[in-house]
Amino acid sequence: MRERWISYAELKRLGPDVLRARISQGPEDAARWVEAGALNGLVNAQLAFGQMLVDGHGVPRDPVAGLRWFAIAAASGSAEGINMVGRCHELGWGVPADATEAARHYRAAAEKGDAWAPFNLATLLLDGKGVPADRKEALAWYVCAARRGNAKAMTLIGRYLEQGWDRPARPEAALRWYRRGAEGGDYRGQFDYARLLLERTGDLGAALPWFARAVENGVPAFCRNIGAGLRETDVLPLQRVARQALEKAATSGEPADLRAFAAALAQGLGAPPDPEAAQQWFARAREIEAAAPLSPLPSRASVRHSFLQKLRRRLFLWRYALSAR
Repeated sequence: MRERWISYAELKRLGPDVLRARISQGPEDAARWVEAGALNGLVNAQLAFGQMLVDGHGVPRDPVAGLRWFAIAAASGSAEGINMVGRCHELGWGVPADATEAARHYRAAAEKGDAWAPFNLATLLLDGKGVPADRKEALAWYVCAARRGNAKAMTLIGRYLEQGWDRPARPEAALRWYRRGAEGGDYRGQFDYARLLLERTGDLGAALPWFARAVENGVPAFCRNIGAGLRETDVLPLQRVARQALEKAATSGEPADLRAFAAALAQGLGAPPDPEAAQQWFARAREIEAAAPLSPLPSRASVRHSFLQKLRRRLFLWRYALSAR
């Protein structure tokens, strides 16, 4: 990776568009150029390189070094850097897990304006991890995060209002907050909005697109729950959603998820039974169990795609850092 020193002048001369192309060439090339930005003092590059080290993406995994780069960004005044130091303490990245220390960093980052820190702090307060459980204060921080555009926080506010935590339940207000979370791209918000909309209005046609988006955007573990929750319905369009969710869950590679999808195919959930396809999925589950008890790792292509998505925002911000000097 360190074939030669990449100077700040070279980074500035290349500009963000060429940098984006260089980074798109592959994880190792990305690491080289992101590290160059980090070493030349670009805060967003320091944050990106810290995450690469934590994930082992394009470089050998080194959470201790990742924490060090987050701390460098934090020392320069970056609210996001302070939040990421908090994440390291919460999740044990390069340091023993310490929820109390995580909460201290989240609070500091939240007070400096970071959008994720108030959400992270609120979650610790809600669960009573590292701090005394306090739903009222947690709600205040979720509201703070929502005002900064955090869609997941919007969904959590909806859950407060629907379930009546520490106050009378307000399902109509919950529906509005779920919609905000859904429109912001939170897959849990999309599902909760569809679920409550259907429950309150009976409008299946309005709810179905949101169920579909929740499955499209949801991670396999979440889709597993959607499939399990909807597969017993006798409403054909919802059965189709359940089938799609179980298919998405099967991308986890977990034998149990493959078997659940195979059973849906054999049963004819949301479509005519397909016993031949079901047998293929059952066979795949048996092969995975026979090969190893461990779940398969994500493909290099999927990991690269996920990382490049994370870098797009940083590259956008680099444009201003490069032009400001």
